[in-house]
Amino acid sequence: MELIVKTEVEAMTIHYDIETDGLFLKGIEEGIEKGIEKGIEQGIELEKQVFVHKLWALQEFSLEKIALLVDVSPERLIEILRAYLQAEGQTEAEAVRTIEAYRERFV
Repeated sequence: MELIVKTEVEAMTIHYDIETDGLFLKGIEEGIEKGIEKGIEQGIELEKQVFVHKLWALQEFSLEKIALLVDVSPERLIEILRAYLQAEGQTEAEAVRTIEAYRERFV
């Protein structure tokens, strides 16, 4: 349908500047708002990941305490740690074993 509208607008003898259209401008505004919201969410997620990495490096807190301090679910914490360890060169299996060994230290 978009192609049909575009073709019809281009074929019109009267030129219509779509960029001045109220609906077009509203769509742009909503897109900008959604982009800002998504950017903020991604920034917060990145900050949480960095905080997890720092707390992990200290080796002083249980996984439960790290999850509490960072305000993430235990499942999300494991995902973050697994990705971090894999980025550091561990295989997925090694990362899982490393996390389990860490968990056992605080039992």
